[in-house]
Amino acid sequence: MSGDWLAFELPGARTRRWPARANGQAYRISVWVPPGTPPPGGFPAICVLDANALFGTFVELVRRSSRRPDATGIVPTAVVGIAHDGDELFAEALRRRDFTAGPAAGEPAPAAGSVGGAPAFLSFIADELMPALRAELPLDAARQALFGHSLAGHFVLQALAARPQAFRTWAAVSPSVWWDEAGLRAALAAALPGQPDLRVFMAAGAWEDEVPPWQRQHPGYEQLVARRAQRRMVGSAQALAEDLQAWLGADRLAFRVFPDEDHASVVMVAAQRVLRFCGG
Repeated sequence: MSGDWLAFELPGARTRRWPARANGQAYRISVWVPPGTPPPGGFPAICVLDANALFGTFVELVRRSSRRPDATGIVPTAVVGIAHDGDELFAEALRRRDFTAGPAAGEPAPAAGSVGGAPAFLSFIADELMPALRAELPLDAARQALFGHSLAGHFVLQALAARPQAFRTWAAVSPSVWWDEAGLRAALAAALPGQPDLRVFMAAGAWEDEVPPWQRQHPGYEQLVARRAQRRMVGSAQALAEDLQAWLGADRLAFRVFPDEDHASVVMVAAQRVLRFCGG
């Protein structure tokens, strides 16, 4: 085969390193805006956490599915990717710092500064990043969504409790409710009743409370069984969703358990449902 290989790029996507005043950290911010004339008020936007792993996924979903909104229920939507600085798909230590408001329940006390950064991280997103992007790009402030999976999903729910009007739509897939279930429930119970004009999407994979067949022959099976039994990913998310429905109303809460999906695989299935929910 002759000729040089060219780097593949997502058409229309842009990336920059963005220093945050709220916590002194830097993040990798990626943005994709649909081509064409924006609707009145600008395009809706979805902010995607863990963007080194998920930004391209959401851009490709929107590019493909928004060509036929009548068939897919997905409208042209801008994608804002928020990633920790660097090339790791999931920067685990930085995720624990930024996606949590305090230590995990039932775990040994963590090192100082390794958890508890969620308030500052939320301030960066809501008070610095999104206003700056709206000043530069045709984005609709009234149609913004925040998406997170796993520990990032826990952050989405914490942010919902802390500043429920920061986004119109909140999407938490396989949220790590176990991190501080009692504290999270209390914060949401205090913040959500009576809140207008917000919508919440929650989901989990059906295998998340158990161990799927394809993992049962792998080393560490017994430890995985015990951890999943303790964390109750599906059961805890479902119980919390029932409370959210009582506080918000059935028409503003969607909860899905996707069959044949595990914790890692469910995010790919749920992403398209989230985009459809955002357009509703």
